[in-house]
Amino acid sequence: MEGRMKTPKEILQENNPFYSNTHPDIWIRQFPNIPSINGDVFSSIIRIIENKQKNPQEPVGILVNGEAGTGKTHMIARIREYCEETSFQIKFSAIRPVINYNTPIRHLFRGIISSMAHTVADSSGCTQFHGLLFSMITEYISKESENRDVLKKFEGNPGKFFRFFSKFKNERELLYNRVQTWMIKEIPDVYPLFIKLLFAYGNPKLQQIARSRLEGDIADPEDARLLNVPYIENQSDPAAEEEARNFLLSLGLLLSRYNQCLIICFDQLENLQTEELIKAFGLTNQTIFNECYSLLPLSFMRTLHWERFEEILDRSVIDKMGMSKLNLHGCSQSQVKEIIESRISAVFPDTWETLANWLIPLVQTTIHKNPTSREVISAANAIIMKTDGKDTPNKDIWPSPNEIIGSAYSNERDLILSDLDAWPADYEEITSAVSIFLKSRKLPFTTKKLSRKNILTITYREKRCCVIINTNRNHSAIGASFSTGTQFLHKNPGSICLYLTDPRCIITKPTWGPANQKKNDFLEAGGEILHPSEGEIARFYALYSLSCKITEGDIQIETMDGVRPITHDEFYDYVGSKELFESIFKATQDDTDIDEKKHEISVDAIHNAICEVLYHQPMHIMRADLLAQSLFKKGVSITHDELIMWCGEHAGLYKILQSQQGSMIIVTGKVAVC
Repeated sequence: MEGRMKTPKEILQENNPFYSNTHPDIWIRQFPNIPSINGDVFSSIIRIIENKQKNPQEPVGILVNGEAGTGKTHMIARIREYCEETSFQIKFSAIRPVINYNTPIRHLFRGIISSMAHTVADSSGCTQFHGLLFSMITEYISKESENRDVLKKFEGNPGKFFRFFSKFKNERELLYNRVQTWMIKEIPDVYPLFIKLLFAYGNPKLQQIARSRLEGDIADPEDARLLNVPYIENQSDPAAEEEARNFLLSLGLLLSRYNQCLIICFDQLENLQTEELIKAFGLTNQTIFNECYSLLPLSFMRTLHWERFEEILDRSVIDKMGMSKLNLHGCSQSQVKEIIESRISAVFPDTWETLANWLIPLVQTTIHKNPTSREVISAANAIIMKTDGKDTPNKDIWPSPNEIIGSAYSNERDLILSDLDAWPADYEEITSAVSIFLKSRKLPFTTKKLSRKNILTITYREKRCCVIINTNRNHSAIGASFSTGTQFLHKNPGSICLYLTDPRCIITKPTWGPANQKKNDFLEAGGEILHPSEGEIARFYALYSLSCKITEGDIQIETMDGVRPITHDEFYDYVGSKELFESIFKATQDDTDIDEKKHEISVDAIHNAICEVLYHQPMHIMRADLLAQSLFKKGVSITHDELIMWCGEHAGLYKILQSQQGSMIIVTGKVAVC
């Protein structure tokens, strides 16, 4: 009937705040945290952090046990928010599971680099590294009476300082040189190369290559010259491990000097399924406990998995890791109410009370005493999905495993794309994604692990295919990869060879004569270079990320018989279905014309166009693909992927929400252009 008002259920079904019950990204806050949930655990963690600041040499770790759905990843996000509230005087990092057990310290330090180089919210490009640099510079200037007043204008704000000095190159370089020379003398045990690279990171023109060098990569002698550091053409795994260890120790010494500490959160540890990987994880903690100052590791895992760790790891490591053992628990009835109200009000700020008052009693009569947060969200989702007038869910409404995985994959890809800073180029993770794809197609393959690159050899219909996966920016390593591919093609006539890298990694530079020749030889032999777009590489990282979440039991499906985790077999079935999941090996779309049109439009014009469309929508929310179409009609040519990246770059104004139909964009900020 026309004009009929929608019921609360119908309104919630259109934009369901309870569709996803997993935390999408620790750097992205979709819904408010509920401080009272596991508040005692959080308070204990903060007390231990404060004690670590006072006693930087004390070897202490925290073990947080919690079953699926009790909020382990939410707790990590909450710790990050606490660090943010301290203006990152308490530094934060999150480390994904180690993949290569031969280089665990390098993996750890790369994860720390990724977190500390992640842009801090509302900071105009400032990172935790800038905060550490500012601490050193402030101490140096404060010791010089004639320059002490200079600090007043910056009000202790690193962002103001670095924006100011970006205009004065010569003065900045002079100051940087003085401070780093002084700091190396002040801390004799610090690794001079680490200090030098930190200050190079503070130079906007050198920031990217300085970060690459901190991660253990450098492109060529020219980059080394710009950084004024030695050029290392080839570095063995043991040498890379030793350098990463020196960097790690030096970071601890600096943090200790300024009464700061670094929180290292290890999550998704159930993905460490072999004894070698568990021992590698133990080695990273042993290094932290025995050799580093001011580094506080937190390990999050289920109780049963911790018991497996106890069987394998050295007793001294086990004792220190579990020195402070905390257990996550379920929710009270008042917390159930808070979860529902906070989620609904985030999407329906004007009508949330009516919707919450309808849903809360139904959820409270469905769940058992002290449910986990995930159980509350799943119960709310199940009630919203029920057909009116029926006590049980309609079979036709329940999504299939393929639909659940498809939606999870689509949302995961978009969330990664919106925050690629949190996903630096990583050949191991790309290799995992390719392996998942090949397993799903039941294609036999072998993996050869070389220094900083992997080679997959596939047999398909009596043909051989070689995939070389490399994210190392070193010109020698890139040239060697092309030579390997050329040799494979010559030895295997009629075969296929692909060179695959991340779009943020260069293929070659014009000045790389030998590497360019090797690239041309590779192409002439029939090789193919896959240099995907940012949108396409997000597909690889999404496959890897989903696989980790499935191992943890984080992707769940509602059925007539209740809630259960999605299995890896179901995941492989989805990826292996040509109708549902296209090949990850696809040509890059040429969006040159679209990009040029987009860049012709001012930032304010894009904001205005997005706001104009969304403010005419109920609740100011719209599906991303439909929003891109509406913007195109208004003369703003922007692809779905570009829109997702744009909203990620302006996270204070727009939020990306997960839904079964795809990513939803909602206006959350208040700016003049809107």
